[in-house]
Amino acid sequence: MEKSLISEWELYDHWGVLTINNPPQNYLEKFLLADLEDLKRWTDSDSLKGMIITGKGRHFCAGFSKDDFLKDEKSLVGMLRKNNEILFFLEDIPIPVVAAINGVCFGGGLELVLSCDIRVCGEKALFSFPETGLGIIPGPNGTIRLPRRVCPYHAMELVLEGKVIHADEALALGLVDYVVPAKEVMDFSLRLLKRLTSDRPINVIHAIMKSLNNARKLPYAVATAEETKLFSTLVFAKDAPRQEIHRKRGEDT
Repeated sequence: MEKSLISEWELYDHWGVLTINNPPQNYLEKFLLADLEDLKRWTDSDSLKGMIITGKGRHFCAGFSKDDFLKDEKSLVGMLRKNNEILFFLEDIPIPVVAAINGVCFGGGLELVLSCDIRVCGEKALFSFPETGLGIIPGPNGTIRLPRRVCPYHAMELVLEGKVIHADEALALGLVDYVVPAKEVMDFSLRLLKRLTSDRPINVIHAIMKSLNNARKLPYAVATAEETKLFSTLVFAKDAPRQEIHRKRGEDT
């Protein structure tokens, strides 16, 4: 196990688990999950096929500590910038990232979840953007990522009202992808990652995730051109199974 700030990193064969360990609420300290350089080092592996982000104990993450909001404006902006760099990194990393959620997922915790590719939660999980009750907005891209995940009206409703929603409602809105019994969240998440990636080469996983990310952030024509490059690279890769494919086609004819 390796540690960085409030988080712990463990490898299970081809899959990594990043655990927020700041009990009891798992608040992010100074808006940070972990040091960005540590995250880059941990995930810079030719064998890593996916990762899970979860919280230690009862809760995923209750957001930011209120004390961090009391900093001067320059310090606050600096902390938010570092937080955004981590979220952008997680969003763009070319492997599937699964959020395994139990208990409370509020504010900064929900912003972290929105930067993940897949969201699995327990039956009693709770979600909220409570910031408007403090006279602020969800700062680290919360108002940007949320309407990409749910319809704009529901995004506006969740943020303005600041209400707490349960797992079933989060599933109905499209905020999460799976609801499972609380005790099964981690096992389900790991099984899901294995099902998606076990039989796939690393270069194929990377190409798929890069292309999906390009579809999200690049103009259509540019994303299409990048997809063509990725496709061609895989076709002519040294370990591409072209000869086996051609052989089977020959046998079929």
